[in-house]
Amino acid sequence: MEQELDIPAKPKFRARVKTVLRQHEAEISLGDSHCSFEFQDGERRAVERLFDQLEAGGLTLVDLASLSPEIAEQLPRLLRDFDRLRLLVDSEPLDVGGASSGAQLYREVRRLADRVAARVAKSAFYEALQSGRATQRQLIGYALEYHWIVQAAPGLIGPALATAHSATERMMLQDFLRSELGHDRFLATALAAVGLTPGDLELHQPLPATFALGASLGVYARQHPLSFKACLFLFERAQPSFIAAFDAHCRILGLPEEFYLPLRRHAELNDDYDHEDISRELLQLESAVDRESCIAVKRHVALLVETMIQQEETILSYYGRPDSPLPRIFA
Repeated sequence: MEQELDIPAKPKFRARVKTVLRQHEAEISLGDSHCSFEFQDGERRAVERLFDQLEAGGLTLVDLASLSPEIAEQLPRLLRDFDRLRLLVDSEPLDVGGASSGAQLYREVRRLADRVAARVAKSAFYEALQSGRATQRQLIGYALEYHWIVQAAPGLIGPALATAHSATERMMLQDFLRSELGHDRFLATALAAVGLTPGDLELHQPLPATFALGASLGVYARQHPLSFKACLFLFERAQPSFIAAFDAHCRILGLPEEFYLPLRRHAELNDDYDHEDISRELLQLESAVDRESCIAVKRHVALLVETMIQQEETILSYYGRPDSPLPRIFA
C-alpha cells in the first residue's frame, strides 16, 4: 500500500497545523491554507484518532490503517491530499534497529495523548460545569463513578507485580500501589455528605464506560504489562481547571463543602506524590521495545482516552435523567 503513494513513509503534521472537528466535518489548516472533508456518524472517533497519530508521528500508512480501520479505505486519498497541501512531513523513525527505548515510547505515547488531554478543558463535563448546566445529580454521579475506579484501583494494579522484570520495577509498583491504598475513603466521605451510605457504595453498579476503564487497566496489568505502564498516567493527570470549576459549581448549587473538598484533596494527593510521572519512570526501565509492541501500546492508549471521553458523556446523559437510579442499585 505504502509503495503506491508518494507520501512520507511515516507522515506527521507540520508543527503549525491546526485541526477542528465538527459534527460531520473535519477541517485542517496551516496558515492561510485550509482543507476539509466530511465523515459519517460512526467515523468520528477514527478521524480524531488519526489526527492524534499524525500529530505524534512515527507510524506508517499500514499502521495508521490498522489503528483506524473505520476509515482505512479513505486513508490513502486523505494522506495524498494532506501531502499535496504541504501539511505533512516525514517524522523521525519510531525505532532504531527494529526497536525503541522505553523512554522514546513514553514520549511518543505522551504526544499521542497530549492532543486529547489538551481538550480536557473543553470536555463535555467541563463545559457543563462552566455553563452552569450540570445538575446536582450529575455532580454526585461523577463522584460515584470516580469512587468506583479509585476503590477498584489497588485490585487492578496488584496483578502487575507478578510481571515485574526487576527488583527496581517491583519496588516502584509496590510504592505506587501502597500510595493508592485508602484513597476511596476520601470519596466515601464526600458521598456520605450527600446521603450515600457505605452500603450504597458497595452495591453501586458503575456505568458501562466506567467499568470498561477499570476492566481495560486490569486486563493490561495481567496480559500486556507494557500497555499497563504506558496507560497509568492517564488516570493520574492533574486537572486543576476542572477541579476549580467543579468546586465553584458545587458552591453555586449549594452542595456542602464536605462533598467537594475531599475530591479536591484526593486530586492534590496525586499531585503531591507525582503520580503522573509513574508511566515515565516505569517505561524508562525498558531498554528495548519491539515495533509491534509499540503499535499495540499506542492502540491501547488511544482507546483508553476515547473511553474516558465517552465516560464523561455517559455520566451527563445517565445522571441527567431524574428517573435514573442514584446510586445504580438494581437488586
